[in-house]
Amino acid sequence: MPESRIERAGQSLYKEFIAREEFSLMVGPEAPADIEEAYSVQDVYMDLKARDAGGYAGYKIAYTTKVMQERLGAKEPVYGRILSDGVFNSPCKVKASDYVNIGVECEVAVTLGNDLLQSEAPFTRETVYGSVAHIALAFEIIDGRPSLGDASIPQSIATNISGAGVVIGDTVENWRDLDIPGSVCELKLNGQSAGTAKGEDVNGHPVEPMIWIANAVASRGKSLRKGDVVITGSMIPPIFIESGTLAVVEMDNLGTVSLDVG
Repeated sequence: MPESRIERAGQSLYKEFIAREEFSLMVGPEAPADIEEAYSVQDVYMDLKARDAGGYAGYKIAYTTKVMQERLGAKEPVYGRILSDGVFNSPCKVKASDYVNIGVECEVAVTLGNDLLQSEAPFTRETVYGSVAHIALAFEIIDGRPSLGDASIPQSIATNISGAGVVIGDTVENWRDLDIPGSVCELKLNGQSAGTAKGEDVNGHPVEPMIWIANAVASRGKSLRKGDVVITGSMIPPIFIESGTLAVVEMDNLGTVSLDVG
C-alpha cells in the first residue's frame, strides 16, 4: 500500500469517527489488503486521535483465546492502542451518549516497570515477566461502531478493535505469588450475574500475552515503555450495555472494578 493510500485511509477513519458515521474503509479503494497494511492504517488513524487525547498510555490485546481466534479466522492475537485520556480509575462514571454503542470487557491490566526495547527483541518469558511492575483488574471500554462491508481481521485492526478506554482497579505487585490462573472472575450488571471465567482462560495466565505483544510491536519497529499499560484480553465475552447500568467485575486476588454508565 503506497504511503498516500495509508494516509488517506487513516484520515478517512478519523473523519468518520468524529462524525459518528459508519466506517467505510473496507468498501473503498483504500481498504487494507492484509494485516501489515491494516496496522499501518491503524498508526495513522490513532496518531490523529492521540493529538486530541494527550498521547498514548499503552496497548490493548484482543483475540487472545483460541475460541475467539477460530471464530474470526485469526492465527494469532491482534493489538490496538490505549489513549491517555481514556484511562480511568475505579470507581468510574461515564455517559453512554459519549459513545455510539458502549460495552465492556473484563480484563487484566499490566503496567510495565521497565522498557522492552525493539533493539532487544526477541523477548523471552523471563525478560517480559521481569519487566512487569504490577497488574490490576480492569474493564476495557469498547465502542461498537458499525463498519460497512464484511467483518475481517484487517478491518478490526485498522479501526483499533473497538477500543475506547480502560478502567483500572487497585494494583497488585505480588501477583507472582498468587494463583491468578485459578482466580474466578465474575461480571455483574445492576447486581445480576452476566458471566464468569478464570484467569487461565487468557492463554493460561493473563500476563502470558505480554510476551506476544512485546515481540509483535518489536517486529514493526516499536517498543514497549516503562509505564505503559497493556490490557491482555477479555476473560468474559464482551457485552454491550445501556445507560442506567452499573457494571461491576470481581476477581479473586485482584478485587473489584466498577463502571457506572449514565
